[in-house]
Amino acid sequence: MANLKDNYDVIVIGGGMGGLTCGTLLAKQGLDVLVAERLPRPGGYCSSLRDEGFSFDPAVGILEGCDKGGVVYQTLTELNVERELELIKLDPANRVAGTDFDILVAAREEGFEDDLKRLSPGEGESIHLFLEECKALYHEMALVSAGSPDLMGLGQKIGFMKDFLLKCSHLRKYSAKSAREVTHSFFTAPKLRAVMHGVAIFLDPDTQASILMNIIGMAANEDICYPKQGGVQALPNILVKALERNGSQIALNTTVNRILVEKGRAIGVELEDGNQIRAKYVVSNIDGKHTFLKLVGEEYLSPKFIKELNTSKIYGSVVSISLGVDMDFRAIGIQSSDLSYCPTNDIGELFSGQPEKSGLMVRLHSLLDSTQAPLGKSTVGIVACVSPITLINYWKLDKDGQKGKEYEAVKENVAGKLIASVEKVVPGLSEHIVYKRIATPITFEKATLNSEGSAMGWYPLPGGKMRSQKTPIKNLYQAGHWTFPGGSVPAVVASGRNAAQLILKETQ
Repeated sequence: MANLKDNYDVIVIGGGMGGLTCGTLLAKQGLDVLVAERLPRPGGYCSSLRDEGFSFDPAVGILEGCDKGGVVYQTLTELNVERELELIKLDPANRVAGTDFDILVAAREEGFEDDLKRLSPGEGESIHLFLEECKALYHEMALVSAGSPDLMGLGQKIGFMKDFLLKCSHLRKYSAKSAREVTHSFFTAPKLRAVMHGVAIFLDPDTQASILMNIIGMAANEDICYPKQGGVQALPNILVKALERNGSQIALNTTVNRILVEKGRAIGVELEDGNQIRAKYVVSNIDGKHTFLKLVGEEYLSPKFIKELNTSKIYGSVVSISLGVDMDFRAIGIQSSDLSYCPTNDIGELFSGQPEKSGLMVRLHSLLDSTQAPLGKSTVGIVACVSPITLINYWKLDKDGQKGKEYEAVKENVAGKLIASVEKVVPGLSEHIVYKRIATPITFEKATLNSEGSAMGWYPLPGGKMRSQKTPIKNLYQAGHWTFPGGSVPAVVASGRNAAQLILKETQ
């Protein structure tokens, strides 16, 4: 553990992208910040693992918001580090393959749309209209996520509502509907629906339609990137350097056990070793339930707030498989670094949690960065939404919640089925595996403390409410995907920016 002081201006719990963004921006403004991260590396889900010469991105696999005007680019520019992140623009952003289709999701003038029309000639008008709606919604989303209601005065809130009512008709319309509802209303061909859901294969079809449509619109606007070297870990590493350059500190392998509360105000934290550190402000960038029910304590919360925490639906998790293989993908004609595979065109089956029918994201990122694998070898990342809520029953944990022989057997069985499914698009894969690492929802829960390994925090129900970054505890704020504006790297970076501004507003 790093040498820690007794007092800081701000303590940030969790070194994910939201927490790092908040801490680094505050450090640049002269505040003394401590970021406490329980893992041995920063980044949270936006991190890379290296082992036996292979490097993988087990969770976040691409970066958005990095174009000029994007929230990530804007943040790096404010910190004077934008030149430190070299990026590859991904166009096509993705390849979506199924049993009877193979489509490139590209931002070319005549690419994705024309391919879709060839796939289902009778639905050309619907295809064009849907893609235009996605592009419009993408621009509306950028407009509303540029500011936080928590930071607005009355006049600004009125202006925000006017913009929302007058300029965001698509966002109002589609946020109240589910992704499944919208794709079924636009398309009759099951394979067209599968392609659209395949673009964001990790996204539950019962979530807000606006999220899926924003992702499709983002791909059409060429805002999908990947670091030239270092995997997605390159981004948090740059923020850590900027944090330290501005005189503040990150403490890795450091677990916060309690948020200290006095007279309804956060006054610091207690670490796992019992050490208490004071701060004027505390920011939690970790699981919402853990923050309040474990670190704060129910005695400081209203029954209504506690009930909401315990009854709100949580977004599901994933299974992530990292493989090192003795294959040369270019030599066998595979060029796309990111592809989604749909073993079925039935959306219900695609997201049923059954490994043999589950939609998959396949990442071949050593095609983008040759340093991610030893000479003559390649990397394969497989991400699948096999994540039922009843984790203990499904994953066969021991009675004390530990991972035993039954858990290992279930994990290997699920991974075997997923790898067999990937062989439909990467033939012979299982015969060339020289390295394998499997992460389940249990893995993600233990590593990050995200309840049930949740990939994106609170479930974004159609018509659901926004989660304030302010909390019932004075001087305690939230950042990350458990608060406004939600999941994804751009969203959590925006939340980190908002949290920093809330604190700076208080200090003025």
